[in-house]
Amino acid sequence: MAEQKTSMWLRIGEIITGIIVLVLGGYAIAYPGVTAATLIAFLAVGLLIIAGIEFVRVFSEGISGWQRLANAGFAIIAFLLALGVLVAPLFWGGLTLGWLVALTLIFVGLAVAARGTPGMLIVGIIAVILGIVALVWPAIGVATIVLLVAIGLIIFGLELIVSGLLGRWV
Repeated sequence: MAEQKTSMWLRIGEIITGIIVLVLGGYAIAYPGVTAATLIAFLAVGLLIIAGIEFVRVFSEGISGWQRLANAGFAIIAFLLALGVLVAPLFWGGLTLGWLVALTLIFVGLAVAARGTPGMLIVGIIAVILGIVALVWPAIGVATIVLLVAIGLIIFGLELIVSGLLGRWV
């Protein structure tokens, strides 16, 4: 049975989008400061959204007094952190983004190491060590996330281009 290819317009759209995403990945590598600033801006917006959602949850029905208190506290912390990121993006934004990467590396490293195979144990230990390094030096965490975003954009752009050329998802 022959596989049906996608329409020509979809293929052209995939190729054009793939080229744009590939260029964005190259831009992220060429201008890591702009990429970091963009990620920090997204972080501020995300924190404001989280603060708003948690504030609304304070007034939800069916939650206990402790849950209301926890939601209110979390809303205040998220709001203050968002303000800090907006007022001093290089300090608070870089620090927060770097620590998020660090904590992610530590938790993922522990989860991977817990699988118990020798290879996963080594990968997990390396991830935990890198996470601790990024926790101590948040700039390394920011550089890591910028590099991962750039690599992800390049891979996704190439995937779109290949899908468009082949006429099927890869």
